[in-house]
Amino acid sequence: MLGNSRIRVKFGTAGIRGLYGQEVFLRETLAVCFGVQKMLGQGRFGVGYDTRRSSAILALLVCSAMNWYGSDVESYGIIPTPVLAFSIKNNKLHAGFSVTASHNPPEYAGIKVYGTDGIEFSLEAEHKLEELIQESSEYTKRSAGEELGFGSTYDNEESPSKYVDSLCKSVRGTKKELKILVDCANGTATDVTPRILSALGHKVVTVNSHQSSVFPGRPPEPTPESLGETAELCRRMGVDFALAHDGDADRLVMIDGGGAVLPDYVVSCLLLKIILESGRKGTVILSMNSSNALEEVAKDHGCRIYRSRLGKTFEELYKQRGIFATEPSKAVDPRWGYWEDGIYAAVLVTQYLSEDGRNLGEVVSSFPRYYNLQENVSMEGLLEYSEVASRLQEHLRESVGSIDLRDGVKVSLKDGSWLMLRRSGTEKKARVYVESREKGKAHELLALGRSVLAWKAVDV
Repeated sequence: MLGNSRIRVKFGTAGIRGLYGQEVFLRETLAVCFGVQKMLGQGRFGVGYDTRRSSAILALLVCSAMNWYGSDVESYGIIPTPVLAFSIKNNKLHAGFSVTASHNPPEYAGIKVYGTDGIEFSLEAEHKLEELIQESSEYTKRSAGEELGFGSTYDNEESPSKYVDSLCKSVRGTKKELKILVDCANGTATDVTPRILSALGHKVVTVNSHQSSVFPGRPPEPTPESLGETAELCRRMGVDFALAHDGDADRLVMIDGGGAVLPDYVVSCLLLKIILESGRKGTVILSMNSSNALEEVAKDHGCRIYRSRLGKTFEELYKQRGIFATEPSKAVDPRWGYWEDGIYAAVLVTQYLSEDGRNLGEVVSSFPRYYNLQENVSMEGLLEYSEVASRLQEHLRESVGSIDLRDGVKVSLKDGSWLMLRRSGTEKKARVYVESREKGKAHELLALGRSVLAWKAVDV
């Protein structure tokens, strides 16, 4: 039963996301379509989805709902989220929907909404959308007297090829052929990243590159733990390096030829280095949990730093007309587009290494070294952020340099180390992030964050 009772749709770090059939299902999907139609009116919309079976079902519902409201739809089928964003901008569409749960486990479903320029909805737009949804329960009805007509859905199978062609033309030419292992997590990039790298003249070996709704090769989130087998393959096969995506390919993680999974900040530093060496200079947007190493690299080149909440770095990049934005495993280069694009990042790095001539380890060895750790903990009994900040202040005392509550709780110490705690915006868990130049100090801070969250907490 869809029902017409009021429903509350809450946008998290990236769109709406939750367990399929429980937190994200038919009513929630219709509610998002209703809100977008109320906000933007009729137009031509793009719809694509990831490899989950639930995504195919919800994408069909999105197409039908937007047709019901009088809009036409370009249906892309299974498509990487960055390719969908590119297609919205390239095809001059009104807006678009990416039906994806990204890096979450298979049982999750989600929807991201993108504007006409391929930029994901801003925080302000998401709040407005939430308000519109709450104003009405008539998601399956059209207002009396509305002359909306009915829209149509058209299949568009050409967009991935246009993306491939455009990206190949936008990057450096291949100077040295590289042998690359590509792990697509059984997700949407299986026929895109390998295809581009092969077209550029590289020898590509793939793993986990057949599409599957259950992600049989590894979990869709590319972490050092989930990439263990890929890292071993990388070492044994003698490739130059490996590239790994998440389920919808907005993320990139790299593994060097020796099988070491590079910290996320190292890949971001490399991407920033490439942009700076191209002659660009300006504002660099970093998420609150991005490494201080990026600040060092940016400031050494005369760039201004702005810290943004996680999941919205692209929004600040657009507002400030910056040159680069990043959060762990994600990056945005405005010269290509204002969307997070793991495929573009993979190709940009590959072509840089092809021209540079040094191996990946040699290139990144000059970056500042930090120990950057992360751990997930249960949401149950999680303290209010103000209480977390108070307890950390009490424990760390005079070593505290500053406390920032813009995105969870981030405590920066006078020695440059920091600890950050925040609720996940995509799953029912909290995350502890820490960083220090000293390995022992990083593990001490991680233990402290874990202990704070383990203390008896108030209801939230």
